Amino acid sequence: MSSTAQVPSPSRSKTSQKNEGNTVNVLTIVDTEAIKAVYPRNPNASKDNPTGLNHHEGITMLCPASNYVGNINQDPANLEFKANVGDWISFRATTLSKNADDAVILYDVESYNGKNVFNGFNATKETRTGAVVPDTTQQDGLPPKQQSVTFYSYDSKISNSGTETLKITFALYVLDEDEENQVIYDYFWWDPEIDVK
Repeated sequence: MSSTAQVPSPSRSKTSQKNEGNTVNVLTIVDTEAIKAVYPRNPNASKDNPTGLNHHEGITMLCPASNYVGNINQDPANLEFKANVGDWISFRATTLSKNADDAVILYDVESYNGKNVFNGFNATKETRTGAVVPDTTQQDGLPPKQQSVTFYSYDSKISNSGTETLKITFALYVLDEDEENQVIYDYFWWDPEIDVK
């Protein structure tokens, strides 16, 4: 198994979702320093045996203000939001450095308590052929350049209202000694409670 960061292998494109309900984007921001302070690097890291985050260390989940209801039990890793049956939920993750130093890649989202608020989750991708990126030849980066950029997420169509506990799994990568390559630190999971009103 390679120890360098790789993107998930998406199983379908998001194009099939158009005109099939709204999408609730959920961004997970991972404070990797908080995780590394509690969990030492795992030399035997295996994606099939991820380490559980006992107290949701370093995890903050955000969604649009128009959907946000609150954080269950005042835990920023648990989220309550408004959505309708037939809407989509789309999970993405990043680090505080936007994956430039430490990086995270979601690689699985599934039901943890057997409820049926969500259908199965799938790795998806969408490519914007004219995505804006800073022009590095300009001090302020503007005007931006446009180039093709592919974005990855884990998506599901909401099947029922209610509360479901999910198991969200991600790989954590850190810079190697040369600070050029991102290499595996460990695989982690946490169990957010998602309440769909």
